[in-house]
Amino acid sequence: MDNVNFIQQALLLAVLATPLAAALLTAAVGARVAGLLAAAHVGLTALLILFAVGAVGARGEPGPHRAGLRVSAAQTFRPTSVPGDPGVPGLTDSESHGTTWGLLALGPKSPAGVPDPEVQFFVGVDGLNVWLVALTSVMTLVAVLISVGRVTDRPAAYFAWLFALQAAVTGAFLAFDIVLFYVFFELTLVPAFFLIGNWGPGRGRRDAAKLFFLYTLFGSLFTLVGLIGVVLANPTPLHPTSATPKVSYGVLINPAGQLQLPVEGPLTFSIPHLMRNATTWGLVRVARCDFAEGRLADATARLADAEARLAAGPATPDLELQAATAAAARVVAADDLRAATSDRARGRRLQIWLFLLLMAGFAVKTPILPFHTWLPTTYSEAPIAVTMILAAVLSKLGTYGILRLVLPLVPDAATEYGLEVFGVLGAVGIVYGAFCAFGQRDLRLLAAYSSVSHLGLLVMALFAFNTEGLAGASLHMVNHGLATGAMFALLGFLEVRHGTLDMSRYGGLIGRYPGFAFLFLLVCLANVGLPFLNNFVSEMLILAGLFDPSVVVPYGYGLAAAAASGIFLSAWYTFTMIRRVLFGPTIVPPLRDGVAPGLALPEALGYLIPAALCVVLGLFPQPVLDTIKGDTAALAQQADFSRFRQRRETSTRLHQLASPPALGTLAPDARGGPPAAP
Repeated sequence: MDNVNFIQQALLLAVLATPLAAALLTAAVGARVAGLLAAAHVGLTALLILFAVGAVGARGEPGPHRAGLRVSAAQTFRPTSVPGDPGVPGLTDSESHGTTWGLLALGPKSPAGVPDPEVQFFVGVDGLNVWLVALTSVMTLVAVLISVGRVTDRPAAYFAWLFALQAAVTGAFLAFDIVLFYVFFELTLVPAFFLIGNWGPGRGRRDAAKLFFLYTLFGSLFTLVGLIGVVLANPTPLHPTSATPKVSYGVLINPAGQLQLPVEGPLTFSIPHLMRNATTWGLVRVARCDFAEGRLADATARLADAEARLAAGPATPDLELQAATAAAARVVAADDLRAATSDRARGRRLQIWLFLLLMAGFAVKTPILPFHTWLPTTYSEAPIAVTMILAAVLSKLGTYGILRLVLPLVPDAATEYGLEVFGVLGAVGIVYGAFCAFGQRDLRLLAAYSSVSHLGLLVMALFAFNTEGLAGASLHMVNHGLATGAMFALLGFLEVRHGTLDMSRYGGLIGRYPGFAFLFLLVCLANVGLPFLNNFVSEMLILAGLFDPSVVVPYGYGLAAAAASGIFLSAWYTFTMIRRVLFGPTIVPPLRDGVAPGLALPEALGYLIPAALCVVLGLFPQPVLDTIKGDTAALAQQADFSRFRQRRETSTRLHQLASPPALGTLAPDARGGPPAAP
């Protein structure tokens, strides 16, 4: 087993490092090795999946949590294949799901068992990122294949920057350290800037590159502030009475019935630790308020009893002392409750601000309406292969950031305002993107606005924040990347041969290019969500999550209806485009000089690979769903706790409690979710 762990870790490092090595090698040797290097990376990624998916899928869904006032390990991410994983002491066949590879220490070393306050080289795979890494590898290979022979201006530099972009995106998907994630997230801007500015086909490519860079960077700076705030707001909770510091993910009640809260320990940058810390401190605030309410109710009852006995007379010094003591206890309990309530409100306000800051960068990167204004210019001015990468892969960094950081680290704000704010924006984006797509004559812009519409559906599913929605969103990130990427790749077939993507200049292509027409029709049907093609399964899961009455508030049904209408609108503009371009009288612009109408083998493979995968995932989605279910269930369980805390905050129980809450009051029920608020 140790050898297997070593192989998995070596494969993960190879998957991360190979694109950077490919960039350097391509720049030195030339563009002729680009295809082989991209194919080699796909092979390494496939090997990593074969080794890692079994370990990731074996996690399964977290079982019922009965630990009382404690956050269990099942409620956090547990990456595997982590380089530098020390394992569990005393066990040879084990993983600790952490690393000892430090990059930047920001404080003294912590005692054993307590996370160190340092930025770490913490990378790994789990159910949420393993298929996105595979998507990045496959779509980079497709980008290389459809660029071979087309890029004649400094092709070695072009492919080197393309591999550098792959390295940055892969690093962002694999990162489990919050600073490391942000570094890779920002590094994606550099190669994308040069690829758009130097190899775009239009005269406005440099302006488009600057717009994309500055717009995205501006939003990302707000996200950086949010990430710093998350780290500062969620230090490691330590045991309040232990002689040596040790982590305590829960609230203690001693034999005397007194509440013992964890104390703040060192900072951590580990995303799994931050996820568990955020849930713990949320639980602490609720427990503190509940306990203070119980003490106040008890003190009020004792004061009323003492005053009743005094009123019944005769008054004695003992009765007067009891009444005074009870009155003093009630004042203290009321002060404790005010302090606990104030602390809970302060924590809630902080989460709202952190939520908005984090979403600033991810909303731009996705993009979510109205932060999409950079997209039409950038997509139309970038090389078609780069546009494909932007739509298929880079847009997923935004939704992946929501999934990996926003939902687990600010869950209270995400459950309270996610659907209200960004769900509404997503619903508007679905309809807006669909009508904009219908009004386009340029096929590239039609595909771009179609992507905006589908991403709005994905954002709504994320903020539904339940098992079905999260599973559907995780699968749809992969499905959308394949289908949209394949569509842009196939549009490149027309652009390179005829120099235009004006829809009015095409017609009857099924007679002129039957092979192209078949693949284009297949990909369009996948985008629409036809059964037995990949988007169908993920879209049905998304709709199931949006129509879930247990978590979606009444206005959410309107959002769900908008999501369903988006699927209809997608069919409307897609079939209109198919009818105009593929059928009817044959209308084909003249071929560009020196361009042959036939397909070269690399180009044909570039079209076939994503189209075939659309069919494969449509027929066999279960392996992907089995892989992601453990992590999506952990996120959904955290959402359940967040909604439970919100119910307790809004409940009026101040005069209903006669005693402090029992130890099991906050424990989830037998189904694994929190109990209903009394």
